[in-house]
Amino acid sequence: MDFILVFASLAFLVLSILWIKQLLGAHSSLPLPPNPKGFPILGNLLDLASDEVHVKARDWSREFGEDIISLNVMGSTMIVLNSAKAVSDIFDKRGSNYSDRPDMPMIVDLMGWDWTFALMRYGPRWKEHRRVFHSHFNHSVNEHQEIQLEISKDLLTLLLKSPDSYLQHMRHYTAHIIMKRVYGHTVVDNDDPYVRLVDEASRSTSEAAVPGAFLVDLFPSLKYVPEWMPEWRKLSEAMINVPYNMVKDKFNNGTAEPCFVSTCLEQNAASDAAGKGEILTEELIKDSAAVAYAAGADTSVSTLTTFILAMTLHPEAQKRAQVELDAVLGDRLPTFADKEDLPYVTALMKEVLRWIPVLPLAVPHRTVNSDQYKGYFIPAGASILGNTWAILHDEAVFVEPEKFKPERFIDNNLPDPADSGVFGFGRRACAGKSMALDTIWIAIASVLSVYNIHKAVDGHGNLITPEVKLEPGTISHPAPFKCRIEPRSPAALALIQNAGLGAK
Repeated sequence: MDFILVFASLAFLVLSILWIKQLLGAHSSLPLPPNPKGFPILGNLLDLASDEVHVKARDWSREFGEDIISLNVMGSTMIVLNSAKAVSDIFDKRGSNYSDRPDMPMIVDLMGWDWTFALMRYGPRWKEHRRVFHSHFNHSVNEHQEIQLEISKDLLTLLLKSPDSYLQHMRHYTAHIIMKRVYGHTVVDNDDPYVRLVDEASRSTSEAAVPGAFLVDLFPSLKYVPEWMPEWRKLSEAMINVPYNMVKDKFNNGTAEPCFVSTCLEQNAASDAAGKGEILTEELIKDSAAVAYAAGADTSVSTLTTFILAMTLHPEAQKRAQVELDAVLGDRLPTFADKEDLPYVTALMKEVLRWIPVLPLAVPHRTVNSDQYKGYFIPAGASILGNTWAILHDEAVFVEPEKFKPERFIDNNLPDPADSGVFGFGRRACAGKSMALDTIWIAIASVLSVYNIHKAVDGHGNLITPEVKLEPGTISHPAPFKCRIEPRSPAALALIQNAGLGAK
C-alpha cells in the first residue's frame, strides 16, 4: 500500500509540473506545425505506442496537406519531417541548428550508451569521435572489402550446411566482418561470446529507443531514483571493454592481428616513441571501436533478412539478377571489381533498402535555437525526426511504392535510398555507410550467384507465402519466416564447396 501511495503521489507531482510547463511554455506569434488532436496533459503520447508511427505520420501529413507535422508528447514538442524537401531544408541547409541530439536518459544515462557518438550531443567530443572513425573506416576501403569477400564465402558454406538457419548465418556473417575489421577476431559460430553480446545489446537499444517507451525519457529526473538501475547497463559496459581488452592483451603479447584497434595502439606506440604525433586516448579508441561493433551488425542483418524475404516473394527479380550474374561471372564467384558490370544487382540492393528501410524514423535530432519554417514555429529543444519510410514510399517519386521493383533504379534518375535517410540525415548521417553497403552488396551478389531462394512447402505440399510483417522495435526486422535456399546447379554446388575450402 505504501508503494502505491508513493507512486500515486509521484505521478500527481509529475503531471502537475507538466501542466504548469504547458501553461508557461515558450510562445510565438507563429503556430506550431499542424498536429493531430491529443489528450489533455498526455498530448499525443498514446499515438507513439504504435509500431507504425512512421505510417501514421505520413497519413497525418496527407490529412493536413503539409509535409511537416508536430506532436505534443506530454508537454514536449516532437516534429516529424515527411518529405525529402523538408529534410533537406532542415538538416542540410540549416545543419548547424539541427545537428544536436535530444537528451536520451534511458539509453545514454541509465543504459550507459554515452560512448556512442551517434547519440552524443553536437560539439567537440562528437566531432573528434567522428573524425577518428571516418579516417579509419572510410579511407581504407580495401581493408574491409578483403575481409568481406572472404567471409562472404563462409556465408555460402553455412547456408549449404543448414539453409533453414539463414537468419543465424546472416548474424554470423555481419558480426564476423565487424569483429575481424575492428578487433581482429575470428568468429567461429553463433555461440561466440562477442556475437551473443552484440545481439543482446542491440535488442535492448532497439526496444529502449522507441519514442515514449520509457517515462524516464519524458521525465529525466526519474533517473535519479536510486532503485532504477537496469541490467542493460552491464551490456553497454561489456561492449566497450571486453573486446577492447582482448585486443590490448594480444597487442601487449605481440599476437594481435591487423585491425582498427591494433592499428590505433601501434600508432600510439610509434608516436610515443618518437615524442610527436597524435596520441589517441583509450576512451576514444574503445568508443570508436564499439560504435562499429554495435551499430553495424544488427542493421545489416535486418537488410539482409529483408533481401531473403524479397527473393522468396519475388522470383522474377531473383531470376533477372541471376541472368546478369551468369553473364558477367561465368563459373566464378563475384568480387567488388564486378560491381560496375552488375547494375541490376545494385538496383536490387537499393530496392531492398527502400522497400523496408532499417530505421523507418531516423534517430531524432534536436533544435539548438528556436526557428521558423514555412510559417511555422519550431521551438528550441524540440525533437526533429526525418520520416525515412515516408520519403522512400512517396508515390510521386517511387511509383507503386509498396511493390518490390528493382527495375525502378535502372535508367531512372531516382534518389539513392542510401542517401535518402537509410543512413540518417545531414551531419549526423552514419559514418560507416560505405562499409555497410559493401557488406550488403557482396552478400546479395554471392548468394544469388549460387543459390535459388524459394517459398517453403508445408506438410501437404502447399507453398507457404510469408507475410511482410515486422517485429516490434525501432529497427525493422522482418518477422521470422520459412523459405527454401538451395544450390542452383551442380556447378553452383561445386563453387560453394570450393569457396568453403578457400575460406578456411
